[in-house]
Amino acid sequence: MKFFGLALATGVLLALSFPRMDWEFLAWGALIPLFFAIFGQSPKRAALLGFVAGLAFYGLSLSWVTNTLVNYGNIPSVIAWPILFLLAAYLSAYIALFCFLTIHLSRNQPLYFIALAPFLWTTLEYLRSTHLEYGFSWQGLGYSQYLNLPVLQMADLTGVYGISFLIVTVNAGLFYLFHPRLRREMPWRRYRTPVSVVMFGLYALVLAYGWAALNAHEEQPVKPLKVAMVQGNIPQQMKWDPQYKEQILATYRELTMRAVVSSPDFIVWPEAVTPFYFLNDLDGTSAVVQLADELNTPLLFGSPRAEQQDGTWVSYNSAYLLSGDGNIKGRYDKIHLVPFGEFIPWQSVLFFLDKLVVGIGDFGRGSEATLFEINGYKFAVSICYEITFPDLVRRPVGNGAQFLVNITNDAWFGKSAASYQHISMAALRAVENRVPIVRAANTGITGAVDTLGRIHPTTELFEREVLIASIQPRTAPPTLYARYGDWFCYLCMVVSIALGTLAWRRTRTLPAAPQATPPGPSPS
Repeated sequence: MKFFGLALATGVLLALSFPRMDWEFLAWGALIPLFFAIFGQSPKRAALLGFVAGLAFYGLSLSWVTNTLVNYGNIPSVIAWPILFLLAAYLSAYIALFCFLTIHLSRNQPLYFIALAPFLWTTLEYLRSTHLEYGFSWQGLGYSQYLNLPVLQMADLTGVYGISFLIVTVNAGLFYLFHPRLRREMPWRRYRTPVSVVMFGLYALVLAYGWAALNAHEEQPVKPLKVAMVQGNIPQQMKWDPQYKEQILATYRELTMRAVVSSPDFIVWPEAVTPFYFLNDLDGTSAVVQLADELNTPLLFGSPRAEQQDGTWVSYNSAYLLSGDGNIKGRYDKIHLVPFGEFIPWQSVLFFLDKLVVGIGDFGRGSEATLFEINGYKFAVSICYEITFPDLVRRPVGNGAQFLVNITNDAWFGKSAASYQHISMAALRAVENRVPIVRAANTGITGAVDTLGRIHPTTELFEREVLIASIQPRTAPPTLYARYGDWFCYLCMVVSIALGTLAWRRTRTLPAAPQATPPGPSPS
């Protein structure tokens, strides 16, 4: 049971590393208990221990899922909790596979064990995060460091996955140094110094790069952009009730009139802010267009829309940019939809479930990352969940976007850690691409992120608020990550295969590895 206790400890420590606890320093040692638990075990038992660690981690950090399902999906608690378990189990399977492969390929030889761990972890985290339809990037290990600005800066080279790699490297190195038998037994003792040099050297290089980035003076535009973000705080149960249509429009009109006093360059409303289909509802459409014309200020807002395709009406979750005279200057259709929120996967099996977005059929998928323009600066829009996908967000930046706008409706999350987890991922997107991000949320958190990943200013949750931010659109060339995407993850895949093959072939000739040993003082 002590090994299961160590696995549970890893899960709890990882959960505490993420918002809202934000004890990000714990991540640098959170995997050590798990490594002590699995080292010396059979691959199958290691997989079981990894699965237990994952259940604890994802079960705790994603517990807000039950609130969303019960309060907005009309799913009873007795069903919501098993759904959370299934989600946690699916994500835990990657940690289980990581443990299985690390033990199976290294055959518990310490040097191969610690060398394989960061490459395998990064590869598997990338694979579970990037599937176009069902990928789930939430709670990737690197996101735990969104407040650790010096470490965060390496993301413009490797993306968030490089930070995950570094965290696992440090955990693996510390495990090697702390293991009582590896400290005193030959030949493992002789490698302690090289392991220390590699681990601390890599961490020092990352810190040096981070501090250099934080102190660098980048070229600045002649004039910054002033952005007004409007947070209407409309309860989810009101959004699609026709009797509240006029009230919602009046709320956003009042807040927008307040925002325009600051003379912003443009105004941003949240995702699906209009309680109607834009361009299909003439009265509602006229009200929004006339407001932009009256204020003579460009307006970006989210709205569902519908169009006929082959005789069938298809809905889209879209973002529109209106010019100061009320003309439509561009539209973006959401590309990456939310499973169970905007479509039901495997409908033939899950026919009894309904989407969280009531009253609208399955959404269609957009196909193009639209570039908009304000005052000569190009920008792109991501809608809600899309901000969690690094490769999806970087593409328009590689095509010339100089800043990003994220519009979202986090009312689904209630007063949970989810909204804080959500905006923390925006910090990584800003650093990866070295572009500022402005974010307008229906119920919070609304705010701005600069090119160094600093989140400021922000609103509180469930407040009706107007936020003004000044941003500096990027004028320098795209970052390495924006140009080449997840090259580092592909490298990790190649190294995992090559190193795993080498380890498998060579471990037969190496000395027997120490058996499983829980952490503690060395026996005298």
